[in-house]
Amino acid sequence: MTMTGDLRKVADYVHSFFNGQKMLERDGELQILDGRKVWFISDLHFGHKGIIPWCRADSFINIEEMHRVLIKNWNSAVDPDDRIFCLGDFGRLKFRSQLKGHIIMTQGNHDTKQWDKQYILRYRNTKFLVVHDPKTAPDEYDGEWVVHGHSHRTAPFVDAERRRVNVSCEVLRYCPVTMEQIYAIVRESEQYPITRWEL
Repeated sequence: MTMTGDLRKVADYVHSFFNGQKMLERDGELQILDGRKVWFISDLHFGHKGIIPWCRADSFINIEEMHRVLIKNWNSAVDPDDRIFCLGDFGRLKFRSQLKGHIIMTQGNHDTKQWDKQYILRYRNTKFLVVHDPKTAPDEYDGEWVVHGHSHRTAPFVDAERRRVNVSCEVLRYCPVTMEQIYAIVRESEQYPITRWEL
């Protein structure tokens, strides 16, 4: 299977970045060791005023309120030594310094930086492809679930039939979700295959 980017290079970087505490690289996959300390969120759109009338008018009255809530929710959940995957469309990078944790960026369609586009993760007995847009998941991907952003509210938080988890911040109530939470929910979804529109 051919994946975007050099997974070995990415894995070596992430292994050294994580210092072996939260993740390890093995067989081209990133092994999550502590799912309570690894987080996910997507599509924050810091600095993008147009996102409010498009899909957040029921949540925020202006961009200043949006920024305040996003930063507060993030920092209330994430500890300084935690790791957090932001799956694209972060927005203005000046806000990065206000957020706790070590952030691993995935490139989104609105991002100008050339970050890596996808990762393969394994947590416990489950394999996940982590990507911004689920449509870019390779047809030959042999994993169990795809964790993605991009969809905002047009896709559910958990789509059990398609085996997808949407971590766009709108369906997470603007707060990151842990790998442990995702794992528990997807395991439950396999027994009770119902679509969940929000966390």
